[in-house]
Amino acid sequence: MEKEKPLQDVVVLDLTRVLAGPYCSMILANLGAEVLKVERPGIGDDSRSFGPYKNGESAYFVSINRGKKSIAIDLKNEEGKKLIREFAAKADIVLENFRPGTMEKLGLSYEELSKVNPGIIYGAVSGFGHTGPYSRKPAYDVIAQSMSGIMSITGEPEGVPVRIGSSVGDIVGGMFLCIGVVSALYDRVSTGKGQKVDVAMLDGQIAVLENAIARYSLTGEIPGPLGSRHPSITPFEAFKSKDSWVVVACGNQEIWERFCRMANREDMLQDPDFATNDLRTENYKKIKPIIDGLIGQKTTAEWLEMLEANGIPASPINTIDRVVDDPHVKARRMIMNVLQPGMGELHVAGNPVKMSRMEDENVSGYAPGLGEHTDMLLKSYLGYDDDRIKVLRDKRAVY
Repeated sequence: MEKEKPLQDVVVLDLTRVLAGPYCSMILANLGAEVLKVERPGIGDDSRSFGPYKNGESAYFVSINRGKKSIAIDLKNEEGKKLIREFAAKADIVLENFRPGTMEKLGLSYEELSKVNPGIIYGAVSGFGHTGPYSRKPAYDVIAQSMSGIMSITGEPEGVPVRIGSSVGDIVGGMFLCIGVVSALYDRVSTGKGQKVDVAMLDGQIAVLENAIARYSLTGEIPGPLGSRHPSITPFEAFKSKDSWVVVACGNQEIWERFCRMANREDMLQDPDFATNDLRTENYKKIKPIIDGLIGQKTTAEWLEMLEANGIPASPINTIDRVVDDPHVKARRMIMNVLQPGMGELHVAGNPVKMSRMEDENVSGYAPGLGEHTDMLLKSYLGYDDDRIKVLRDKRAVY
């Protein structure tokens, strides 16, 4: 198998921090890009101060920034700004997730950087995007989740608003940014032109509302939280077993009929209220207690054996320790080891993009120390020597 990765010749100048932007650059790094992570001198990426820690190193930071190179540049220093322009002239992609207007104030906007590199792909991810009345408002993941409506359909009926357990506002924004910049790279192949990619976390959350908008448009009813239940398919949710929980997903009529026969409940096939998926969903309050009573008679392991033997999609609700030890997850190499200096071995999520001509790795590159590659990058990309780098340090442009 070839070891080459599809983006191995792509250089990314990454000015982002915390999650949305770094998540994007991590995907690009997984696909072979060289990511030059620009960090604030003395402080670095904010996520370096997020726990848990081992020997003063942040596991949060490592999990999102492995395989990148760190250079510490002061973006408020005129010499530091000059360095950014010089690196941008050599890069394929520039990423930033500052509040809109910040890069313009620094003189490092797309308009300015495209003057030194007309082919630059400028990827920006922010809470609300670079246009619109909310553009300059600050935002975090929970703001994107709440404003998009996704929190209004998450949780138990009549329950309190619930944030999704992972930071999907940031993560989805980072994924859409990655899609955007890779698409812009492809466009550049034929046009020779760079462009700006503007992604908003709020837009991303609206885009993944699935059919909630269509349901509201069609019925006029405002969707609400349904727990683990699917709004349009029944039965399709988690049920309490004798000892824990089991998810049963009867995604079509054939699966439903197999479920009834497997459970020796052919009588449900004769009930006109359950004849079709639409009727089962309409009569949810009638069918739910029947299946609750049925599932509660056996353990999760017993149900999984029966359900899987009959080709009925089913699953336990795994805790994270079970996910990490799952044989299929391991076989897909979705748990990777990072040999992190100062921390030792750390498990992180692997690369979900599997490609036939790209080697799937077991061990990831480590996350860089703050400014670890400053000298090396200044020399290799910009041709600076030790004396010139010392001048930059004396001027506090780099650290």
